[in-house]
Amino acid sequence: MRALYLIILSLTFQVFAQQPLPTDSLRAIETQSVSIIALQNKFIGGSGTRINATQLQKLNQNDVNKVLRSVPGVQIRDEEGFGLRPNIGLRGTPVNRSAKITVMEDGVLMAPAAYSDPSAYYFPTFARMGCVEVLKGSSQIKYGPYTIGGAINLLSTCIPSGFKAFGQASFGGFNMNQQRFWVGDSKGQLSYLFEMNRMASTGFKELDGGENTGFDRRDFLGKIRWQNKNTAKVSQSLQLKMLHTEELSNETYLGLTYADFMQTPLRRYAGTQKDLLNLFHNHVVLQHVIKPLKKLDIISSAYITQTFRDWGRANSFGSKSISSILSDPVTEQAAYQIMTGQANGEVVYRNAARLYNTRGVQTNAHYRLQTKSLKHDLEIGLRLHQDEASRYGTQSKYQMSNGILILSDTGEQGDQENQIRSAWSIAAFVNYQLTWRKFTLNTGLRREQIELENLNYGTADFARTGINLATAKNRFDIWLHGASLYYAANKNNLVFFGAHQGFSPPGMPSTSSIEQAKPELALNYELGYRLLTKTTQVQAVLFSSAYENLLGSDNISGGGMGTGDLFNAGKALVQGVELSIQQVFQYKKWRFPIQANYTFTKATFEETFVNGGGDWGSGQINKNDLIPFITPHLFGGQIGFENHKWTAVLNANYVGATQTQPGQGELIFPNANENYTLINAIPAFTILDFSLQYEIQPCWQAFANLQNLTNNRNIIANLPQGYRPALPRMLLVGFKLQL
Repeated sequence: MRALYLIILSLTFQVFAQQPLPTDSLRAIETQSVSIIALQNKFIGGSGTRINATQLQKLNQNDVNKVLRSVPGVQIRDEEGFGLRPNIGLRGTPVNRSAKITVMEDGVLMAPAAYSDPSAYYFPTFARMGCVEVLKGSSQIKYGPYTIGGAINLLSTCIPSGFKAFGQASFGGFNMNQQRFWVGDSKGQLSYLFEMNRMASTGFKELDGGENTGFDRRDFLGKIRWQNKNTAKVSQSLQLKMLHTEELSNETYLGLTYADFMQTPLRRYAGTQKDLLNLFHNHVVLQHVIKPLKKLDIISSAYITQTFRDWGRANSFGSKSISSILSDPVTEQAAYQIMTGQANGEVVYRNAARLYNTRGVQTNAHYRLQTKSLKHDLEIGLRLHQDEASRYGTQSKYQMSNGILILSDTGEQGDQENQIRSAWSIAAFVNYQLTWRKFTLNTGLRREQIELENLNYGTADFARTGINLATAKNRFDIWLHGASLYYAANKNNLVFFGAHQGFSPPGMPSTSSIEQAKPELALNYELGYRLLTKTTQVQAVLFSSAYENLLGSDNISGGGMGTGDLFNAGKALVQGVELSIQQVFQYKKWRFPIQANYTFTKATFEETFVNGGGDWGSGQINKNDLIPFITPHLFGGQIGFENHKWTAVLNANYVGATQTQPGQGELIFPNANENYTLINAIPAFTILDFSLQYEIQPCWQAFANLQNLTNNRNIIANLPQGYRPALPRMLLVGFKLQL
């Protein structure tokens, strides 16, 4: 099977759009990015949310975390404050590095290596997106490989139907600035779009001794499309999309002890002064669209991506691990003083260089037919995919001397980790939708055939000659099914029920363990009600995921040791409620849009087992213990004020108390008098944001965005290592020009 992949993938370098837009016009398809929600079709096979370009323009928000918090069922853990590396889960899936959801841009997989190494250290720059879609439920059968929680699809700027140009510049606190420009046109058979985007800041954290704690990220996007003449018998087009992203971030894994957080929450320790993330991402997509028949659309694509990231960071101080120092800084006082630059001593530094390569081809055929009172909608999709992660972990040493780190040992590349992780897959699905009168039945079948291979060269074979090579392979073939039934009582009221089998790959096979992780499987159900009118949208959903085999993980970013291994954790149950309402009130020339959403989630282990480490810690986990890092109560709300010139939006996000260790007893929050080995939760917090926009001329707008209106200084996370603050109050002002 591997040879077949290599032969096919070597012939092309792009991927297919997983679901075409429901339209009979090829030009309408081509001027849009590939949607998975199908323009808010009432009968999508699950509960979905689409935040369009108009809504995003009103929010003036560059942080994807804050936008996604307006969607029920979305769990998020903030990390660095700017939303560059979001940690997202859907319906109770783990949030760490968004590794258990399917993330796409324009319908194409965007994780650096979705099968072999899915932790998303790269996430598409949200500031350049024109729309975001979140899909949950039984239609998730079509958007693998992660089909338990749901899928997120980010839609990039589409090629305009005529000449258009857009420019935006904004500046604000912490030297935060953004410049975005795009220009596009369609003339005759040729169309194009070119876009540049830059975001940068000197950072809001205050490093001991000064220096920059911010970032600089730049994106360059180009799209060129050819389409045949309108008079052609068969409509078709060919589009090339190219993207380059680069980023330098003076970012660290290390947070603060509780005492230091309470005294100076924006502090950053001197021991992290060399911590640096270097990242680049290249992405090429060649897409062919053809309409051979009036009711048939076929979209085929080929893609190739390359992502490099090297995150160098302090790993230990005075021979003491960071976790032991943070847990008990009094006992580990000597190491703590080295970490804070108050004493001299050895600092072990770890570079984690990883090069990801992905390539594949995919195609999707969408056929629509009506026979008397029956409407038929058939989709068939196929994807051949290969991805690979080349991992080098290198350890060097510094000496802390009077608050300054001085290099003492460069180490050898690969002396801590030296692996190549590879995956090959064939994914196929069939989805059939039948509508009769007030009923719509949607059924789907998906197959994932996957081969995983781990080549571990050991920490002494830097040239990868294979002298100490250890290998492990894992192959499996999974069939998944799903179905949903919709009943439209009238044109505004809809009731739906769905069930589907969810799946997540088991991660890379271990070269040091006989027992390998099994695929993660879950039976998922949802029961919902939807009300849609011109001024009101209401949705209420009950959901449940019964895991046959939950997978645990071991990542430093999630609180583990950093092996990246997955392990079996047995049965689990996730249940919850999603509620959302949107209402628009009108008074004379003013509009008052109001939006609110609430999510309740209860996630429990359904078996007793001994956990071997990783993100959930070591020791026995008991049946009915709560699964950590899944917040039970989430609330989001927006109030808007609009007329023909002014637009104002007040946005509120409430995140309830979050358990950080498995258990079912009393929540113990950080407190100066507590033993930190007993802490099992972080408290609730609320963040308010405010956006104001004024139209100077039809093509000119001025805007202001006030983040964290109340300057909330609460703890928002205790991961990756230590307590972390939210982005402090920050004012951003700017202008937009569109021609």
